Amino acid sequence: MSHLDRCIREVALLHESNRIILSTGDLDTVLHQILLIVRNYFSVFSCGIFLRDEAGQELYLRAGLGYGQTGLRVRIGVDGVVGQVAQTGEMIYLADVTREPRYIAGNPQVRSELALPLLVRNEVFGVLDIESEQPDSFSEGDIQLLNAFASQAAIAIENTRLYTAERRRMHQIELLNLIARSATSAASTHSLLASITDLVHDSFDSANVAMLLAESDGTLSLKTKAGAREPARLRFTKGQRQALLGSSDLWLDTSAQKEKWPGVFGEPAQELDIPLVCVGEILGLLAIAPPESRPFTADDRSIAQATADVSATAIRNMRLSEELTRVAHTDFLTGVYNQRYFHVTLAHELARSRRYKKNCGIGMLDLESFRLVNSEVGFDRGDELLRDLARALQKRTRSNDVVCRYAGDRFAMIFPEIGTQGASTVMEKVLSAVGTTTYGREKKPLQAAWGMSIFPTDGDSEVELVRSVLERVREAKRSRVAASS
Repeated sequence: MSHLDRCIREVALLHESNRIILSTGDLDTVLHQILLIVRNYFSVFSCGIFLRDEAGQELYLRAGLGYGQTGLRVRIGVDGVVGQVAQTGEMIYLADVTREPRYIAGNPQVRSELALPLLVRNEVFGVLDIESEQPDSFSEGDIQLLNAFASQAAIAIENTRLYTAERRRMHQIELLNLIARSATSAASTHSLLASITDLVHDSFDSANVAMLLAESDGTLSLKTKAGAREPARLRFTKGQRQALLGSSDLWLDTSAQKEKWPGVFGEPAQELDIPLVCVGEILGLLAIAPPESRPFTADDRSIAQATADVSATAIRNMRLSEELTRVAHTDFLTGVYNQRYFHVTLAHELARSRRYKKNCGIGMLDLESFRLVNSEVGFDRGDELLRDLARALQKRTRSNDVVCRYAGDRFAMIFPEIGTQGASTVMEKVLSAVGTTTYGREKKPLQAAWGMSIFPTDGDSEVELVRSVLERVREAKRSRVAASS
């Protein structure tokens, strides 16, 4: 090769290396470009880039051209030329691999090998390994040029890593903000879990995600999921749940761990399971299985842990909000809904009835002479009678009907999507529930005046409908008084 041709190649190679350094692509793209440059400029048989793993004891093949093996790992200072270069930080050139005991035979066609350290701030983070079919394939000029190129490639890889890490940090902040916004807009715990599951699924490159919550009996049960794989288990025993108490997270990749905690998605074994812990209480579990066979990095685990922390706080706050709402809408004595909930639900049902042009009914009971009942049996027994009647009303009404304690001895009911005939049938069952609730030694049945109104026949608004049913209850009471007189 003439001196001019060599100079042109050196200039072109340095230009390519500078272009890679200034690029902002992902790591896979940068590594592939580096290997393409090596292969195209030097016509090598195979080349690969080995990077140091998280533990720092091994190198793994991160990208390669011409390598038949996938998932290749090399122990630093132990295995072959690549392991030696990673330990010493010095280049090694084998002009004839058949005469070198340090060479680990891979492809029988390889005759010479050049391993170059990838250094940043005098620390080896990887090795550029180049193999040729020709013995003594690399001249002294080639080695010098490739050594210079390896230095530029190391800078490009480090810049890409820093850029990727910064993007991940921004991505983490964005994910946490989205979860926080979901917590403020979610209507229920289930909708919040579904939002979190979808966000994690999208953020972790379509990973398989499952959210499990702790039940009152100490078990864990599946609530929401996202991803192509179906969870292998939908429920975990109390003993299996205890396996989570020993650590902040479980990275399932060994048979010993699977004996303690079988995992959510089953095989393959790799799975990141993070307990949802808030104020010292384990609320549930966030399970993430990597898509295909790509393992999670330390950054992935860090983001997943932060996601679990924020999610646990959001779930606890949502549960507290739901509990406050339940208390605000529940009658403390009978356990059925109260007057506040009656009016809120009636407004909602009337709006739905208008939209879909459906009927809606309400009914009301006013227990007669309940003060006398309290005087006869005592207030404790009177309270028990109200609870018995509330349970009886819930059993006699439909599953979508709403039973409320409207006042002291008055109950109101909402009958969605029902006409006059259907509401009359339900009210007959309601009155039978009143008649079968007895008190005193003589087993006297409770008695009640009642009324019923249908939307839109008896009123087009909440106020008109309630006024109508109250008036009918008063008429019923007057009629019973007149009859008894």
